[in-house]
Amino acid sequence: MKEIEVKKIQKISTPDGNMVPIFRDWDFDTNLGHKPKMVYATSLDPGIEKDIILHERRTAYITCIQSAARVDALLTGKIHEIELDFENSNDQINLLLIPSNVPIKIYNVSKNTSILINCPNPSWHPDDPDTIKFKDWSEYKKWQSED
Repeated sequence: MKEIEVKKIQKISTPDGNMVPIFRDWDFDTNLGHKPKMVYATSLDPGIEKDIILHERRTAYITCIQSAARVDALLTGKIHEIELDFENSNDQINLLLIPSNVPIKIYNVSKNTSILINCPNPSWHPDDPDTIKFKDWSEYKKWQSED
């Protein structure tokens, strides 16, 4: 059975700001069993929500490094809401595992622009984006029933 995994990663305060070790090859190999093939940042302006997306082969680790976001993931017929809040975290933030074939919707829940880091495997490629988009959950459920 597929699961959403939330791992706590340490937010380290420095005199110049914060450092968040999102990817360390030894950490992913020994603890998580998934090694990212790409790392990219995406931003969401206040009030923005992305359409529902599904990756049939891609697994991803997502975290928020500025402001706050929420990820809704549909598993076993239930929507799970996971907060990715950098603004109000002290020394740890959530790193969220999204397995392949799990549809998600991402929301900015902050008054500021949110910046998210995604660490997928396999990496995104323009010739094979492995991305199916849906306008809402009913459109996804209709697509799913057609399979």
